[in-house]
Amino acid sequence: MSTYRRNTIIRSIAAVCGDITVGLAVASACTWIIQSAALGLFLSFLVWLTGTLIALAFSQYIIHPVIHALLSERKLDQALDAVASLADVAHGAGVQVAGGLGRCMNSAFSAGTARFRAV
Repeated sequence: MSTYRRNTIIRSIAAVCGDITVGLAVASACTWIIQSAALGLFLSFLVWLTGTLIALAFSQYIIHPVIHALLSERKLDQALDAVASLADVAHGAGVQVAGGLGRCMNSAFSAGTARFRAV
C-alpha cells in the first residue's frame, strides 16, 4: 500500500471519529434542551434541525481543517516510523521473554517429573 493511500485512510478514519464525536455531543445537548425546557413537537423538531446544522458546520469548518493540519504527510510518516520501530523492539523483547519462560517451565517440569519418579 502506498504511503499516500495509507495516510488518506488514517485521515479519513480520524475525520469520521471527529464527526461522530461532534454529532453525539450536539445530540446530547439537543436532548438536554428538549427535556429541560419541555418543548412541544414543533419546537423539538426545530431544535434537532438546528443541532444538525450546527454539527455539520462544526464538522466542515473546524474538525476537517484541524485534522488536515495535524495529520500532515510528514507527521504521519514520522509517527508510523516510530510505531514500527517500537513494534520491532517489543517483538524482540517478547521473543526473549518467551524463551526465558520456556526454559523456566522446562526446568520446573523436569524437577516435578524427577520427584514423581523418586516416590
